[in-house]
Amino acid sequence: MKRYWLSALAFSCLSVGIGFGSLGLVPRHHTLAFQRSTGAVARGRTQLPPDAKTSRRFATRATAAKRPTGSTPSPTSVISGTPFVSGPIYYTNQVVALMYHDVQTRRLPGDVITPQTFAQELQLFKQDHYHVVTLSQVTNFLRGRAPIPPNAVLITFDNGYESFYHTVYPMLLKYRDPAVLFAIVRWLSPPYKKGLFRSLDWTQVAKMYRSGLVTVDPQTYNLHHAVQVGPTETSPATVGRIYNPSTKQVESLQAYTQRVLSDLRLARIEVMNHLHEKTVNAMSYPFGDYNPELIHLIHQAGYKYMFTASFGWGILRRTNPATLYRIDAGSPYFTPQGLVETIRQIAADTAHSPAWHAPSRYVQVWHY
Repeated sequence: MKRYWLSALAFSCLSVGIGFGSLGLVPRHHTLAFQRSTGAVARGRTQLPPDAKTSRRFATRATAAKRPTGSTPSPTSVISGTPFVSGPIYYTNQVVALMYHDVQTRRLPGDVITPQTFAQELQLFKQDHYHVVTLSQVTNFLRGRAPIPPNAVLITFDNGYESFYHTVYPMLLKYRDPAVLFAIVRWLSPPYKKGLFRSLDWTQVAKMYRSGLVTVDPQTYNLHHAVQVGPTETSPATVGRIYNPSTKQVESLQAYTQRVLSDLRLARIEVMNHLHEKTVNAMSYPFGDYNPELIHLIHQAGYKYMFTASFGWGILRRTNPATLYRIDAGSPYFTPQGLVETIRQIAADTAHSPAWHAPSRYVQVWHY
């Protein structure tokens, strides 16, 4: 019963960011660190250190201890007399959100899967009667304005790689499946390039947005990177207060607030202006990190719904909109069938323990 859930946890904890070092987003030689004082597991999002296997097991156990598991899921009935498509019911009244990053034909480090894998997943969703929902459906569900279909799945892509336009978007059109693009807004103009990675541009983003299938929201304007927070430590720029090695002083709270708040506001304005959107109220946390201070600033900037990078749990109507959970579906270690089974198991665990919630803060500290 636990094997799919634990494997998904291991992938979420480690494989999400192995490739970030290759993009220059965080230094390559950090080691894993744990902020025990917050009760949150801090994950290394870089090239794995020599003790990676030990750290991986510890991260999985530490996180697993926080969540009880439910019974093995199975289809229970057939939907009838509802506005939703008929089919077996695996779970109801919750959404399982999936996080992807990049889809490439060649093997690259980090969260990169092949087009064949993603196509097989979309095919399985149709075949097994999953409902791929829009972000608007999810937010209406959270606000109590509308029900959510049984077997609801939300597809999200982070960062904004060009493969989303050339590879993912044609598949979304084929299956008529919606998706959410959380873009690093600064990367869109001019397009970001590093090694084999290239980002989208505004022309491509606007075309997908006009299709009605792709919702576009920020992953900050330009805070998806690490900053030095101590003599030998770094953290994500959204949660870390910058350390000055020359003066040995840490950025003041006022300076941190101004830096982060101005970025969040700019990201929102840029998306609204380029796409002529009236409302931009969702975002995803860079590296999945957050704390009460950041959440307060995000609300100040006008956002209402924030997605984490993991936690592998379903989204219920009672879920805190500031910590909406996702599965790292873009891990290359998932098979399409394994992902489907993991979705069902996580949904069962969520239904069994609906009171579980994410920690109030989740901050990573990487050591040189």
